[in-house]
Amino acid sequence: MFNKIIIGIVITCLLPALTFAHGPARQKVMQEIEINASVDKVWSIISNFCSIKDWNPQVTSCEITEGNPEEAGAIRIITLGNGQKLKEKLVKHVPEQNKIQYMLTEPNIEAFPINTHGSTILLSDEGGKTKVVWKGAFYRSFPGPNPPPELSDEAGQKALSGFYIAGLEKIKTLAE
Repeated sequence: MFNKIIIGIVITCLLPALTFAHGPARQKVMQEIEINASVDKVWSIISNFCSIKDWNPQVTSCEITEGNPEEAGAIRIITLGNGQKLKEKLVKHVPEQNKIQYMLTEPNIEAFPINTHGSTILLSDEGGKTKVVWKGAFYRSFPGPNPPPELSDEAGQKALSGFYIAGLEKIKTLAE
């Protein structure tokens, strides 16, 4: 009986500490757009991993530093309008599914207030039109429970949503 009481006290004392030990929660962002063009036409615009410089106005340049820009394993460095750079790796390039997956390999909180980022762009035929879904998941860069506003989950969601929307709108303009 005495042992059960001691164990109960220990658990009660440690529970708050365990709650605060948990880091930031994984956040998700998803944007989509319908484009009045065929999937093949839209795929031709986005399929090259470095073509992002042509279809996202927030990207001023892109350089492939490793691999083929249409094969998994390619590494790109994109430069944003503010001069900040992001290093990303192409994880999947699946033309038969019109799907691209990539991930951030080196965080840069001056570019985006996130520590990790995985993203998928998927095209689907909607009766002659194309639905483009761009979704991603990330962890914010601030590890503690009370981030400053510029490093919060909301700041990361806003930054990524703006990036996705800018790209989707430009793809629509180029394809239509």
